Amino acid sequence: MHELQSLYRHRQLISALTARDLKARYRGSILGYFWSLANPLLLLGVYTLVFTIFFPAHQVQPYPLFLFTGILPWTFFAAAVLESTTSVISNAGLIKKVMFPAEALPLVVVTSHLVHFVLALPILLLAAIAFAIHGDIAMHATLALVPFVILLQTFFVAGIAMSVDILTNLIQLGFFITPILYQIDTITSRPLRALLRLNPMTPFIVTYQDLIFFGHLPGVADTLLMIAYAFVSMTAGFVVFDRLRDVLAEAI
Repeated sequence: MHELQSLYRHRQLISALTARDLKARYRGSILGYFWSLANPLLLLGVYTLVFTIFFPAHQVQPYPLFLFTGILPWTFFAAAVLESTTSVISNAGLIKKVMFPAEALPLVVVTSHLVHFVLALPILLLAAIAFAIHGDIAMHATLALVPFVILLQTFFVAGIAMSVDILTNLIQLGFFITPILYQIDTITSRPLRALLRLNPMTPFIVTYQDLIFFGHLPGVADTLLMIAYAFVSMTAGFVVFDRLRDVLAEAI
């Protein structure tokens, strides 16, 4: 609770640093902020071309939309976690000059990537509408629950970002043990399916697919797991960061 209060007191500084990070990311780009729309639109075009023309045989249709529904939240998670591992070191001078909680730096990275994720969602929504007009899927009221899942995932990612080190190899492995390229229900082995559900990102990805692609409410187990993972992740993040605070100060 104390850590959350401290972050709230410094909310304006966190907001300013996030804005600085976003401006730096798009500086020199011709499209600027519109790249957040152009990039996922390009990805969706590539997925549609590859998985409808070159590899059209899939159990779930339209597969490009199914894949895109999992790719976007996974990209938010992977990019935020990986970039946050260097956020403190790269801002060492700021920590020494300004009195504010160092754990805010990974949160700035997470918030920045959250903005990218949210800006990409209209492309996903427009794609869903296009496929619905074509008759491939139906639009559902469950879309209204997506912001709730985004909030839980943000807390989960923020906690991970504050408590991990270099995770490049684990992130790459995690992509394939998360049901993004396939439906988890198509895994015939019950032990393997149960093992995949232990992956903390699984309930988030499955819930996005349920709400956006399949149009039904997420299961109770997935909902409880998301809430639990978000709470445990944030708590662990604050605990780890607090215990390493003295070591961190010496290191930078």
